[in-house]
Amino acid sequence: MPGGGWDLDEIRRRADLVELISPHVRLRKAGRRLTGLCPFHQERTPSFSVDPETGLWYCFGCKAGGDVFRFVEMTEKLSFQDAVELLARRLGIQPRTPVAASQALAKERLIALHDRAARFFNATLKGRAGSAVRDYLKDRGVSEGSVETFLLGYAPDQWDALLNAMDKHGFSGKELGRAGLAIQRDDGGFYDRFRNRLIFPIRDATGRVIAFGGRALADDQQPKYLNSPETALFQKGQTLWAFDLARRAMSDKGRAIVVEGYMDAIACHDAGLAETVATMGTALTPRHVDLLRRRTDRLVLAFDSDSAGLAAALRSSELFRQVEVEVRVATVPEGMDPDNVIRTKGAEAFGELVEAAVPMLEWELSRALAHGQGGREGMTALRDAVAILARVPPGVEREYYIGWLANATASGSPARSRTTEAAIRDELARHVTRRGQRVRRTEGASPPPDTRTGPGAGKSPGSRLTASVLAALLHHGELAGQFVPMLERTDFPTAEQQAVFDAIAALVGRSERVSVEAVLAEVEAEATALLAQLSLDDVAQEQVEFHLRGGVRRIAEARLERRQRLLTQRLREANSGDEQSAIRAELAEVSAQRRELVEQMRG
Repeated sequence: MPGGGWDLDEIRRRADLVELISPHVRLRKAGRRLTGLCPFHQERTPSFSVDPETGLWYCFGCKAGGDVFRFVEMTEKLSFQDAVELLARRLGIQPRTPVAASQALAKERLIALHDRAARFFNATLKGRAGSAVRDYLKDRGVSEGSVETFLLGYAPDQWDALLNAMDKHGFSGKELGRAGLAIQRDDGGFYDRFRNRLIFPIRDATGRVIAFGGRALADDQQPKYLNSPETALFQKGQTLWAFDLARRAMSDKGRAIVVEGYMDAIACHDAGLAETVATMGTALTPRHVDLLRRRTDRLVLAFDSDSAGLAAALRSSELFRQVEVEVRVATVPEGMDPDNVIRTKGAEAFGELVEAAVPMLEWELSRALAHGQGGREGMTALRDAVAILARVPPGVEREYYIGWLANATASGSPARSRTTEAAIRDELARHVTRRGQRVRRTEGASPPPDTRTGPGAGKSPGSRLTASVLAALLHHGELAGQFVPMLERTDFPTAEQQAVFDAIAALVGRSERVSVEAVLAEVEAEATALLAQLSLDDVAQEQVEFHLRGGVRRIAEARLERRQRLLTQRLREANSGDEQSAIRAELAEVSAQRRELVEQMRG
């Protein structure tokens, strides 16, 4: 079970779920449970339920649910691992293995060093040595409030200013070297990595400083921007600058604005766009996208029009589509960046650019068409646009943009629009053929299996039946040993239901008592929302064994019927007598299993 060396069971036991939830929800007693208005969606009638005994919560309105970790994830906008570490720190719990404990201590030492360094840089900026840098920030329109909010600092133009300051706090040159704050000389000594630079502390999702970025202050200083190297704390492809400050605003506003540079992000926050994060000049990675989509499914890219970052983001359009994130592109004037726009045209002007952002695909198509205006250039531009459109799977989006592309190139002529649309479809067909795809196969293919996660997934009649059986087994664990052997993992249609069944089956296999608490200790974090729902569902107490027997029989019979139909189909298609004999033997075995099931249920 993931936990990064932490004892998740101990954290669950020591964390008071009611105490954790109470600042967010006014809870009222309702039998053995507590209820209140859900903090995750608007409602007038309480549908949020908490079970202090099991340590689980569930909302019957929005279907969110889980344990203490999931509640912290959702309220604090953190990953599972960050939520675990946050709760462990609050409770004073140490990692459970010597190796993990040693790693945790080393990590805390690194974090303490970065915190001290950030305070040193910030104090230097405020002191006499930082006078010119403060003037520079003022000229750039950075407010004093932003200096404090982002903890901006100044690294003096000296070789050992930070080394000497950290030595007073007990940090050695080797430690600064491991943290990427100092560089080792040939003679074994160290010198400061950041010198004569405006410092931007880089923080993790919980607000702890984990690295630094530095902007050169001298014209001949290279590189212009310098970041800490990757360390145990900092991986550039997994970190977004100002994410700790923007995560709540993302949820509140339902979007994230993504810019490239530190100054762009600061300007946006100063302009009231607190949902802004920066990629620190690197391309958006799958990890970045995963971080963002936990908070919102709408991204607005506000990059320089000719930036490498925007080009890389365009290449990631398929990734955005796969994770169902809506991406729009704000058109920043050529030769400008968000910081320039805000400083020269005003916050309102940049806000209008953000509001006018168009879907990424539309932006790509418009840019392709802009490269040609009629004649041969126009035809080449249209072919380039169609090549972009060919990346979009057949469906509503592609159909819409076929019409959009035809109208955009038809100069208002309906006849020309129809002709162009036909040409676009022909060109798309050629792209499909060149890629070795088969349109007929694509259109006639079966829909993909339901791999959605979460308590709202898989609400077919079959999944409701399997969910009710799991709930009965959880509430009446004494019956699990009797009925679990009659079920199989594949009887359950979703990954979460399978995880809960696996946990129950494992307990039965070890002859251990089945309970919600015991199952919670077995399952992965992704299944806790379903477990909370099953735990907090009201299960009829009358004739439980009778109803459970009926549910298990229906599930098992459905499985055997499916197998029987499959074997019958194979029998029709069999080519040899030996193959037919083998299939008939399997059919006989299935019939025997169905008779045995009937006898078991009678017993």
